[in-house]
Order: sequence, then C-alpha cells, then structure tokens
Amino acid sequence: MKRVFGTAAVVASLIALPAAAQQTFNFKFTNFSPEGASTSRVFKAYIEEWAKKSNGRIKLEVFHGASMGPMPRHYDLARTGVADFSFYQHGATPGRFPLTELTHMPYLWPEGAKGAIVGAKAMTELYKDYLAREHTDTHNLLVVFNRPSGVWDANKPIKALGDLKNRRYRAPTTTDVAMFKELGAVPIGVPAPGMAEALQKGTIDGAVTDEMGVFAFKLGDLVKHYTPMFTSAISFGVAMNKAAYEKLPSDLRAIIDFESTRARAVWFVETSWGNVPEVDKYLVDSKIATVRLSSADDANMRKIADKIIEERIKEVAAKGLPAKEFYDKAKAASAKYAKE
Repeated sequence: MKRVFGTAAVVASLIALPAAAQQTFNFKFTNFSPEGASTSRVFKAYIEEWAKKSNGRIKLEVFHGASMGPMPRHYDLARTGVADFSFYQHGATPGRFPLTELTHMPYLWPEGAKGAIVGAKAMTELYKDYLAREHTDTHNLLVVFNRPSGVWDANKPIKALGDLKNRRYRAPTTTDVAMFKELGAVPIGVPAPGMAEALQKGTIDGAVTDEMGVFAFKLGDLVKHYTPMFTSAISFGVAMNKAAYEKLPSDLRAIIDFESTRARAVWFVETSWGNVPEVDKYLVDSKIATVRLSSADDANMRKIADKIIEERIKEVAAKGLPAKEFYDKAKAASAKYAKE
C-alpha cells in the first residue's frame, strides 16, 4: 500500500505543477541577414543552447534572409507578435530611436573588430538608463554594433574628399546621410539585403557597410575599392515580443535574460564581427583595394564630423531627451573600454 501511495503522490505532484513549467514553447525568429552571414551563426547557437538549457522546452525556428518581411519592418514583426524574436537594424527606421542613433556618430568607436567589442560593453553599461526608454514596446535583449563602416565603391578609388562629389552611396544611418550631404555625395536609402541589386542596376555607386556586410550580401564582385572614412558604426538589436516573454516561467526567462549580460553581448559581437576566416578569404579573393585619405583630408573630414555631431545632439535634445549627457557618457565609455 505504501508503494502504491507513493506512486500516486508523485503523479499528483506532477499534475499539480504549473502548466507553464511543463509546456514547450515554439518560437519564430526573423533575421534579415542571409543564413550564411556571420551574424546568423549567433542565432544558430541560440537554437542549440536554448534547447539544451531548457531541456527541450524552448524550440526556436529561425527565418533567414528577411523571409518574414522586409528589413525596415523587423522590429515591428517582434513588437506585433508576427515573430517572437527579431534581429533588426535601428537605422532602418530613421528617427524612431533618436538616442540610439547618436551611437552612429563618426569616430565614436575604435576601428575594426575592437570597435564592435567596445560598443557592446558600453551599451550594456548605458542601456538601462538611456536606451531602454526607446524599446519599451518589446522585450529588447541587447544593442550591438558592427565593425565601424567605411565606403566601398564599385569603380572609383576615393583618394580625396573631392572624389566623393555626386557619387551615390547606400547610407544606412542618419549620420551617414548627413555626412554624405556635407561632402557633396548623394546618400540613398537601401536596406542591406538590397545592396547587391542596387549595385548591379547602377542605382548606387557604392555602399557604407563593413567587411561582414560585403561577405554576407556577396558584394565582392560588385565593389572594387574601400576607403575607411568617418568610421561610423551601425547599431542592431534583438527584440522579443513582450507577451511571448511574459508567458515564460521564471527559469526560462532566465535563459533569455542571460543574453542581455555584458559577457553575452561581447560573445555576440565576437561571433558576428570578430575574426572569421571565411570572411577574410572572401575579401582577399575579391581583390578589393584599400585606399586611405591623406592626413589633410582626414583632418578636414573630422572637422565636418564635429559639425554633424553637434547638430545631431541639438536635434535630439530638442525632443526633450538627454542627448548630450548620453553622447558624452558613450564617448567616455568608448575611451575606457578601448584601453582593455
């Protein structure tokens, strides 16, 4: 009888467990990048790691290549619940995230992969006090940056500032738009997945992106010259639908919350924008020539950048936001973490 009673007690206790503790959650993740992009490796890792940590209760399906909707809609796909998670770019919806857009300012982050790492550390420090207010309609996991970008041109080496005059470039952020206008170039809004087609059709003469963008969207045969120029970064985020997050039990929320930690943000950018051998090989095989501006032209560009930064801070401050305070703290954080 004791044995029967014991078995019955176990069954009863299992029945009594909250339904959410036994439930399997099937989530859809929308990613505008192609499956072969370096950033997509992060989301493939999410699939395996979340399933393992949750004992199979979190099942994630990733839809690559903007297959669930165009790139500018990606934040809203998570906000509205069309997708449960999205990888999105802030610059795809100009003006929607004004404080976040200040992180796109010229020369704010170091060049190369280090810039992405420094930016990730800085944003985990400053997100709660400044940027969280711009993401309240989703459960936003993090804000990260690519390697600070430069200008990739289809057929003209940009050796001097005058070479930019009337050249048409894909400009992914409001900062890039302002800089190109000051420099006499023509900024054109083209989402990342549309860069190759725009170059093929001759709609644009080049694009602002980083090495990973050239690799992910297969621009190697379409651009032949690269000039590191005003090195502005592009910010991205991973958003989760609020209702999807709130229905999770606490142990599964902890798995999602872990992705917002500083260590995990650094892992994200190192995986996405660190040293990736296949990207390096692709760029070498593409035979893209790097051209640097003269010191005089670089100095002139920095003066123009200072003007743009001052103007953008004033514009954002006019909306009643702590623009200068946030920018100054981001700049100080960049200097601090660049020393690590």
